[in-house]
Amino acid sequence: MSSSKKTDNHNLPAKLELRRYFLRKYHCIQENRPDVLDCCQATGRIWRTLFEFPLAGYWGVDLKPKKGRLSIDSVKILDQPGWTQNVVDVDTYGSPWKHWFALLRNCKHPVTVFLTIGLVKVGGGNYDRALLAAAGITFERLKIPNALGSKVSDLVIKHALLTPSKHGMRPVEVMEAPNAGNARYLGVRLEPRDS
Repeated sequence: MSSSKKTDNHNLPAKLELRRYFLRKYHCIQENRPDVLDCCQATGRIWRTLFEFPLAGYWGVDLKPKKGRLSIDSVKILDQPGWTQNVVDVDTYGSPWKHWFALLRNCKHPVTVFLTIGLVKVGGGNYDRALLAAAGITFERLKIPNALGSKVSDLVIKHALLTPSKHGMRPVEVMEAPNAGNARYLGVRLEPRDS
């Protein structure tokens, strides 16, 4: 795979094992088989590889047009009420946080979420301005050093993972796959707070 392609499958085994863990634990019974919204489908390699898990449904979308696929910003899907998928895979090349916050605003049912947090270089920095803004940290005029912005972003991730409680949801389980690269792979199980 050429380095100019914006995909991150250099540690595919870690991504797959994280998904297998959550699918085995939360989606093995017939009534709760995985109904997947693959927000950043690319080639669809991850979910094609997980063939041992029968899917109740699969909807793959991506910004990049491809024959047979809806080309759309998946944040727009998650930002609408009424979607019903019980597995949401946000394997972005960069920041998954706009997806995460859109999902939280509209999800009222149990859901397993996979987040890939890549090395973000928005505006020349290696920290995620969208993530910092969600925690109320904005620097409109001040340019902070990349190293400091990156450290603050890491701290704010914990805050973002606790945000579901503001939306009537609770994180039941959060796991991170071991990874030696720049990306982080998280699995999160969310359930309505009253269940």
